[in-house]
Amino acid sequence: MTRSRRWRKATLATLLGWAAGFVATSPFQIVEVLRNSGPDLQLLFSALGYGFAVWLLITFAGVAIVWVCAVLPIALFVSAQWLLARRVWVIVTSVVASLIAVSYKVHVWTHFYHDGVGLMNFWIYTCFAAVFSGITAYSYLRVLARDQTA
Repeated sequence: MTRSRRWRKATLATLLGWAAGFVATSPFQIVEVLRNSGPDLQLLFSALGYGFAVWLLITFAGVAIVWVCAVLPIALFVSAQWLLARRVWVIVTSVVASLIAVSYKVHVWTHFYHDGVGLMNFWIYTCFAAVFSGITAYSYLRVLARDQTA
């Protein structure tokens, strides 16, 4: 498989992981909006639209950084055979690395801001990071395996 083909497959796997993470965290976003909007139905629909738009942009920005800094270098410079020989290790490492990154963010945030900020947002980030990284790694490895056998 050529590098440009691996680049395309890694990009598609990243977008699939982003979509899966977004869908997995949507119920959390709905609960947050319901909790903050009150009984006004017009405010609820407005807040749902705004909340999803902001969450879409935040997650896309994070995914774009991960795509540039991690996914593309792995796709371009690590051989498919090496990745396929260590499938479980690659997926587990991907999920654990994303959880460590989120945990570090929680540690830094709570260290500097002691004003009782709730950690609900960080549980949402944790869920998104685990789903995104797991689905991205799995789908990329699945495409690599399919191309190896074809």
